[in-house]
Amino acid sequence: MQNKIILFSNIKGGVGKTTLCSLFASYLAENGIPVIAIDADLQASLFRHRQRETDADPDVQAPWNVELLNTSDGNNVASVLEKLREVPGVVLIDCPGNLNDRYLEIIYKAADGAVIPMSFDADTVDATGIFIKAFKTISKAQLVFIPNRINPAEKRADELHQRASTIEFLGLVGTVVPQVKQCVAVKRYTTLYSMDSKQRDVVENAFNKIMETLDIKK
Repeated sequence: MQNKIILFSNIKGGVGKTTLCSLFASYLAENGIPVIAIDADLQASLFRHRQRETDADPDVQAPWNVELLNTSDGNNVASVLEKLREVPGVVLIDCPGNLNDRYLEIIYKAADGAVIPMSFDADTVDATGIFIKAFKTISKAQLVFIPNRINPAEKRADELHQRASTIEFLGLVGTVVPQVKQCVAVKRYTTLYSMDSKQRDVVENAFNKIMETLDIKK
């Protein structure tokens, strides 16, 4: 299978970057697509989540691997990215939620696609705009925006107008996929076990559109 390096990134915290990265890895694996996840965030949330699950149930075979990437050493980052380019399948990289890491540029340049979780509140939209501007000066990766943790009950006229104008703007620089609604089942993600039916129902449309947009096939 053709190699693809796909980032999950945004400078705005709390948008569900790590959760969606993990769920997307599981979704790809369950659809027969080879996938590995790289945790490049100093918080190492994804890596630590996997560790907790394997410590609790060491006999379970992990459906996809999670590796840490030390981004403090530019030579190491470049070397790892060169090796990842040879991996047959999809490489997902959970990126730091900032633009201050001095060697992030290496990761951004290597990416084929970037999945950018976001929501429609003004602070997140502003932060996402700042991230897009900085990212596009460095990378030619295809941009995919995934509205996440969206409350379907928010239907005031001003809220709907904000969403429509944001989607229109983001559509000028990338692809906006179907939204992922706010859901406890999604928040309780796992890196070790199959997604349950509630999780799949919430993310399936968005994830299928990501796969279509980034040309991810078996």
